[in-house]
Amino acid sequence: MIDLSFFKSVETRKSPLQRLDGRVKTVFFLVGISVSAVVTHWYLAALLWGTALMLFSSLRLPWRLLVRRLLIPFGIAWLVFLSVLFTNGTHPLWVVVRRPFVLTLYSEGMGLGLLMLLRIMASVTMACVLSFCTPMVEILETFRLCKLPSIMVDIAEMMFRYVFILNDTAHNMRNAQVCRTTRRLSWMEQISNTGNVAAHVISKSLDRSMKIYNAMLARGYSEQSPAPVYFTDPIPSSDLIAGTLLTAIPLIILALNPFV
Repeated sequence: MIDLSFFKSVETRKSPLQRLDGRVKTVFFLVGISVSAVVTHWYLAALLWGTALMLFSSLRLPWRLLVRRLLIPFGIAWLVFLSVLFTNGTHPLWVVVRRPFVLTLYSEGMGLGLLMLLRIMASVTMACVLSFCTPMVEILETFRLCKLPSIMVDIAEMMFRYVFILNDTAHNMRNAQVCRTTRRLSWMEQISNTGNVAAHVISKSLDRSMKIYNAMLARGYSEQSPAPVYFTDPIPSSDLIAGTLLTAIPLIILALNPFV
């Protein structure tokens, strides 16, 4: 089962990026993620990914933390790369013959697949770096300042709060199953048990969500209610200058996209 516990905490080691105002960091990384999604050259996507990795290195954190968070996205990106590699294009790059199967690798698929892989990794790495150096409450409140619908921000806050509780519940149920098992389970039995745990957790989460929502309504919650102000101080001028310089990096890369 997936362990979500390492998503919980923000590292507190001091670095220039961590000292930057949360609103500035959130806007910068949102711009970087948006640019990663629209560049049309793989080397520009690679440049954005390299920028994200350099920003992570500035945090002076162990690289294993980032690697753990990128394992699942990299697996998805790799599957996308392989699917595009064998299905898109007209110019064969390499043909693999294994009767009765014939696999053809296309040069166009290689370029498009590499671009998509680097886009995914650049975007996810930027999101991970943001989560490492910025508390989730500051990220979500910045979304609210950016006029993201309040209901979406509220749902995201609730998801972040309770996903770890559900994850702990699932792990406790799994451990209880293992403790009660007197023999080694087959592969199919393990899948069946995992499905039973998932079904119970989903059912339990639905019941809990209804109770939480009813409790919020009883306390006067409304979708139209104005949210309390979280940021009370203005953004320091030094942070504004640093944020402007940082945001210029992905914007310059985007400006270069039509000409390279």
